[in-house]
Parts: sequence; C-alpha cells; structure tokens
Amino acid sequence: MKENKFSFKEIKYLAFVSSILAMIFFVLTCVVKSKGLSIFFGVMAGVSLLGGCVCLYLAHRISKTHTNYFLYDRRRGITLTPDELTFAFINDNLTYYISAYAENSLDLWNGIPKNLEMAMQAEPAYRTPIAFRMLYDMSQLSENDVLALFHASDKKTVAAVCRAVKAGGDKEMADVIFEMKCDFERLQARVAPFFQKNKRCFEGRIYHYIKQHIEEFDAEKK
Repeated sequence: MKENKFSFKEIKYLAFVSSILAMIFFVLTCVVKSKGLSIFFGVMAGVSLLGGCVCLYLAHRISKTHTNYFLYDRRRGITLTPDELTFAFINDNLTYYISAYAENSLDLWNGIPKNLEMAMQAEPAYRTPIAFRMLYDMSQLSENDVLALFHASDKKTVAAVCRAVKAGGDKEMADVIFEMKCDFERLQARVAPFFQKNKRCFEGRIYHYIKQHIEEFDAEKK
C-alpha cells in the first residue's frame, strides 16, 4: 500500500492558501513605505508563490498516482491494492460516483439521468457495476416497495439494466428480470422474492466484477 502524508484535497487547499498569502504579501510590498519591510514582504510573496507552485505540482503528481477510481481511498488519501478491496469500500465509491448524477441511487429506477448516460458512454466500465448496484438497492426494500418501484420503472430503464447485467456475464439473470417486467401482472408474485433472495448475489457480482476488471477503471486507460 502506498500512503501519502497529505491527501490530494489537502494539498490543493495548501496551494490555495499559499496563493492568497502571496497576494497579500505582494500588496504589502507595494504599500509599505519602509524599504526593509518592502524587501521582506517581497521575499515572502516570492516564497509563498513558490510554495503554491510546489503544492500544485504535488497535487498533480498525486492525481496521476491515484488514477484508479476503485483503488483510491479518498477519505484516508491512500491507494489500496486489489487484494485489499472490500465490498463496503467498493460500494461506498459507487455511492460517491452515483451521487454526482442522482440524489439517491434508487432514483435511477425512475430513469437514467442524461448526464449519467453520457458519462457511462465515455466510461462504459461503469455500466455493469451500476446496474448491479441498482439491483442491490432494490433488494434492500420491503416487498411492497420492491413491487411499487419495479412496476413504476420504465421498460426502457429495465432493458438498459438488463443489457448491462448481460454484458457482465449474467444472461440468465437479465432474461428473468426483463421477463418479470414485460409480464408483470402474471409474474408479480415472483418479483419481490427474486430481488430479496438475491441480495448477496448482487453484492458478490459488484465486488467480483470490479476486482476482475479493475484495470478498466484506471483513468490512464480511458
């Protein structure tokens, strides 16, 4: 495991503070009447500016080091190895990714936002784990909530989920889900049990898919 003393966010903050200090010292250099103080503030402005440049350089280096979305721990500012990945960590990163496009990941069942669809077109590796995450979210609901949300979901959205699941190697699961959607009235008794009984299965699919395709989440490969 490679660990950094400061996180990317902290170094960017230090760069910002350094730039503010450089501006303050520069202004003081211009307004003070004492030649000695003017020289002192000028030197401090230069040092602050140099410090800001160094921080920006370090931030750039860290951003290049932590290019893999599912290996970088943004909370601790460290990079994990694939063997250190856990479902909880992966799921937390998925939550963070989805939160940029939807307030709640369950909202995706009401339709995939256009900006998320565009993001997945640019980064197709995310399609399958997000689809399984949608299934996992559904599995944690009560029977009535599962039925209501699945029934209300658009067939186009369900079809998109099924294509992503099929792309992840689960054709049989994808076919079952789509059949339940297309023939909901006849098969609705199977809907809630299917989701709830497969909670651990969905969890495992998310974990194993990302571990097996970890290099596809490397920004340098996109």
